[in-house]
Amino acid sequence: MVLVAVGCGPAPERSQGAAPGQPASAEGTLRVQDKGRPEITSQGISKDVVGKVIRVDEMHGAHPGTEWTFEADEYRRIDILERRATATGADLLVFMLTRSNSKPGEDDVQVSGQLRMSYEWKGDKWVLQKIENVSFRFSIGVAT
Repeated sequence: MVLVAVGCGPAPERSQGAAPGQPASAEGTLRVQDKGRPEITSQGISKDVVGKVIRVDEMHGAHPGTEWTFEADEYRRIDILERRATATGADLLVFMLTRSNSKPGEDDVQVSGQLRMSYEWKGDKWVLQKIENVSFRFSIGVAT
C-alpha cells in the first residue's frame, strides 16, 4: 500500500524567467539572493520605498493622475508575488497596499496594485534602483 501526503500550506512563489538547469529552492522558487546575501523581504521593501515617488492614476479615471510619495509612517502591506534573478541583482513583482495618513477634513486616499522593483547588490547590501508601476492605482474615500 502506498500513502501520498498532500500539503495544505500556501502555494509556493513562482519565479518566471528562470533558465533551465538553474538551482531552485525546496519550494520550487529560484533563489535570487544566493551567494551569502540576505533575502529581500517585505519589511525591507517597506523601508526601501520611503521617500520614493511614483506616478499613479485614479482607479476609475474620475480624477487626474498624481504623484505618490511613500512616507515612513503610512500603513503598508506588501506581498512578494515573483522573484527573478537578473545579471546585476533581482527583479521582484510585489502587490502593495498603502494609504494616506489623513488629517481631519481631508479625504482618505488608498493606493494598491502591483509594482515591479529592481534591486542591485552594491557593496554589502541590496539597493532599490527602480520602481515600475504595473497596476498601482489610487482611490479616494476608500478605507479598507
